[in-house]
Amino acid sequence: MLLRCLSSIILLTSAFVEAQPHEHKYGEKHSHQKRQGWGSNPYQQGIFDYIVVGSGPGGAPLACRLARAGFQVLLIDAGQDTSGYLDTQIPSFHPRASELPEQTWAYNVERHPYPGGDQYNDPKFQYRIPNGPEYQNALYSGYPPPYGDWTYLLPDGRTYAGPRPPAGAQPIGLNYPRGSALGGSAQMNAMAMVTPWMDDWDHIAQITGNDSWNAEIMREYYIKLENCRYQLSSVVGHGFNGWLQIGITPLTLIAQDLKLAAIVAATAQAMGKGLIDGVLNLATGLAHILATDLNAPGRSRDQDVNIWQIPISINPTTGLRSGPVDFVKQTVSEGYPLTVQLNTFVTRILIDQSGYRPRAVGVQYLYGQYLYSASPLSSGQPGTPGYAYARREVVISGGAFETPKLLKLSGIGPADELAQFGIPTIVNLQGVGRNLQDRYEVGVVGKSDVPFSLFGPCKYNYESPDPCLQQFQGGVTPIDKGPYTSNGLAIGTTFSSSVNDDPKPDVFIVAVPAYFQGYYRGYSKAAVLDAQHFSYVVLKVRSRNNAGTVTLRSTNPLDMPVIRFNSFAVGGDLDAQAVAEGIQRGRDIFRDVIGIDGSFVVESPPDELQGQALVEWVKNYAWGHHCGCTAKIGAPNDPWAVVDGDFRVYGVDGLRIVDNSVWPTLPGYYPTIAIYMISEKAADVMLGQSPGPIGAFDNLDLGSGPIGTLGSGIIGAVAGVADPNVGVNGLLGSFGNLLGVLTPGNPPSPN
Repeated sequence: MLLRCLSSIILLTSAFVEAQPHEHKYGEKHSHQKRQGWGSNPYQQGIFDYIVVGSGPGGAPLACRLARAGFQVLLIDAGQDTSGYLDTQIPSFHPRASELPEQTWAYNVERHPYPGGDQYNDPKFQYRIPNGPEYQNALYSGYPPPYGDWTYLLPDGRTYAGPRPPAGAQPIGLNYPRGSALGGSAQMNAMAMVTPWMDDWDHIAQITGNDSWNAEIMREYYIKLENCRYQLSSVVGHGFNGWLQIGITPLTLIAQDLKLAAIVAATAQAMGKGLIDGVLNLATGLAHILATDLNAPGRSRDQDVNIWQIPISINPTTGLRSGPVDFVKQTVSEGYPLTVQLNTFVTRILIDQSGYRPRAVGVQYLYGQYLYSASPLSSGQPGTPGYAYARREVVISGGAFETPKLLKLSGIGPADELAQFGIPTIVNLQGVGRNLQDRYEVGVVGKSDVPFSLFGPCKYNYESPDPCLQQFQGGVTPIDKGPYTSNGLAIGTTFSSSVNDDPKPDVFIVAVPAYFQGYYRGYSKAAVLDAQHFSYVVLKVRSRNNAGTVTLRSTNPLDMPVIRFNSFAVGGDLDAQAVAEGIQRGRDIFRDVIGIDGSFVVESPPDELQGQALVEWVKNYAWGHHCGCTAKIGAPNDPWAVVDGDFRVYGVDGLRIVDNSVWPTLPGYYPTIAIYMISEKAADVMLGQSPGPIGAFDNLDLGSGPIGTLGSGIIGAVAGVADPNVGVNGLLGSFGNLLGVLTPGNPPSPN
């Protein structure tokens, strides 16, 4: 008891490492904080209140909230700041952003086998096109394309794209791009911002027994983060002062193109709605059929089968992408104690096992650019090792693939798998890396004999000059800026299939003015080579399948994990049937488009595919990009649960997970807003469970007396900040180290 009291007292009188010079100047608001801003020294060992690993939708808002509450926070990301690239700024360039080498991790994943078939049936195979004039631009010519998202590794290390692999080609997986940059995948996603169903939240409240998850309370987090730019400020259920700008594509922009207006009209007709007579090409007519708010609160929205304008995270004033990068930069510039350390790949969670329960006390990392094998620019370099330490907690926000991998490398996961790699088990959690889920998607592609007038001049920065880029950069209002102010996902429809067992729609169909058949290297250019293609992307909401896994490939943290979705393994026939019915709806809409400015011919899937043949086509062609659920929330008696209702990892103190991996099942239609909401919730939970920040004592000189020595020892003050091999024995160390004796050696080890 005496030791515990002494620890509490000395937590208020700790010394901090002096900061390195910062690139930014801050105001006086938090001038007493000694370390904040942009970390640049890989040898700078630091002690923080909280460490957040991953600056994506889960980690960034949480880190900002903790820092704004006065806590010293280290936000770590393996990527760099790519917010200055046009590809990440301009909404219409989001396909380019997802292939931007400087911020993409191109995972190789396995989709199948499923019963009765295997992944080699997927026609979207990918190989490298041979050199020679006869292959010039072959990757991007011809529809349907003979290329795809499966990659083969040739004996000489090259990749080869095409439907038939050459002799000696080794399959390495389907392409699955994720973001690695400040902001994470929010720097490359399509910016669709749709709130989850109320049942998603209520389900978590039920399984955890934690009523703070109920839908009404969770809505408040949406209101907190949203800066709604498309509704009047009097509208209930929206926020107007948050950090995330949310708008919609201007209807006046759509109305400039008769073909687009005709597509909206045909989509509305399929939903039983029609334009007002005489206003087919006017924004007022479009507003008539797109009047319902897709982010309106209430269960009626959840169950509504309708046509919608899709809310998007775009700042209508600037026309640029809005996301957590803005929140991070604002938090740093305003002087809050947030340190952002980029190009830092975390390899292990440091866990102290000397107490009654294991406790996370920091992280081990490698510093350097493009270290990870998933990066197209992977350097193959080992990086510079370093450590960082947390007084209070470590939060992992690495995403559905990296979070379970990091847990396992740190000794947290299925004991049998860890034993295969010689990793000592600290906590045997069977659910780590299990329950991997995704949504099935396919594209219904049509081609018009007349180009879209709105997109006809656009070169998407693949050619220069680009008239649409010049218009965007020279415009003042969203209309002045032209088509690049839209992400292309202007409208969508909800649809309930014949195999739906839920009152909520099980299919979402989004209209995309591009050729889109999934993800493969080069897809972003193939999508916009002409202005004649249009796609209805059919998305199966909440698939029945939860058979996917993320397992270790090796003990090398720079190796990608083995990612197997095992698509259609559970409930596959029903899910494929639902997608097939969505395809038929897309075909019907194309046929109903009024030929005001040219008509459409459906190219893929071909009309001759009907019935069971179409279902099998779905199983071969479907892709996904909403991976999640690999470290799910659950009750203590759930053998597959990894975290509790407060995001705490079972069996380890001081460790939480806040990202897309925590869902029991994937929420709603799109994941990003839901992740932002749980990030905000996690901040509230952690602040409610933490004493106040101790930053007010940062400038107190503890001296070399007994109190100062003891205080520095308990907190774990760093010796030799330029030496990454110096170990720190801190709060949970042995009694001898509580006297402030710092000994060189290794950091806390799971061994």
